[in-house]
Amino acid sequence: MRKALLLFVLLGSPAAFGQFNIGVQGAYQIINAVSSLGREAVSAAEFKKFKKEQQAHEAEYMTAIQVADSLFIKEKYTEASEQYTVALRFRNEEYAINQIARCNTESARITLRKYEALLDTADVAYMQLNYDSAIKYYSAALEIRDEEYPRAKIDLARIRLERWKTVHISSLLISDSSINELSSQAYSTDSYSNFIPQGKYPTINQYYMDGIAIPDSTHLIIYSEPNFKGKVLLDIVGPAIISNSSKKNDLASREIQSKTFKGALQRVFPQSVRSWSASDMHEWAKGSMEIRREVQE
Repeated sequence: MRKALLLFVLLGSPAAFGQFNIGVQGAYQIINAVSSLGREAVSAAEFKKFKKEQQAHEAEYMTAIQVADSLFIKEKYTEASEQYTVALRFRNEEYAINQIARCNTESARITLRKYEALLDTADVAYMQLNYDSAIKYYSAALEIRDEEYPRAKIDLARIRLERWKTVHISSLLISDSSINELSSQAYSTDSYSNFIPQGKYPTINQYYMDGIAIPDSTHLIIYSEPNFKGKVLLDIVGPAIISNSSKKNDLASREIQSKTFKGALQRVFPQSVRSWSASDMHEWAKGSMEIRREVQE
């Protein structure tokens, strides 16, 4: 269309060119020459614009790389990876791609280290009988990696936490270890032990007693007769371990009563909270008992 218009001007306006008759062929030569010059002018402008954009992209690429490298050195791998990804928008280079892979590797290493640290802290809390804290740290580890170990330990910690709200009654003495026919380990399961939750028990003849462990802030009252009547045989708030005085003359029993317990059980039940019963505990089974939780103020 533009060529046709220019041809009309050249052939139809002799006044513009005097008496010189250029003819149709000459007109087309002029038109082609003008078009070529125009294309060259446009190409030059586009090239200039392209170079300017290229330089801008190069500057943005370098800025993103510098920021990413700085974050990488500071071990902020997630943020560094994001900046390397930004750099790739401006230039697809192997350096940025490799650095993203390194960021991922380092992030995974840090995550694993954090996971293992949480498990270590949880395991220590569990061994220290601090089950609330153990559950908290196992749960935090589970949020990082969904694995069987922390999940199983949470279940065990919850069971142990509930058990430590009970009174442990054993037909053996209660100590820090299980010794056949001599002692039960405090709050561990064996065939000699029962774990009695809070409540009122009008009769207790089903429990044969040689050892009783009472946890912190738990109040135990034992009466000589059923239905909470008769003489009060024991009225104590834990922590405490009561051993049957009928065993007092036995050397092994005395050693159990006075020994230093292993691990956290020594902290919970030091020698100062262990005592012999005032009477034969086998007779206590004829009575009744009440277990309640004392609210600390």
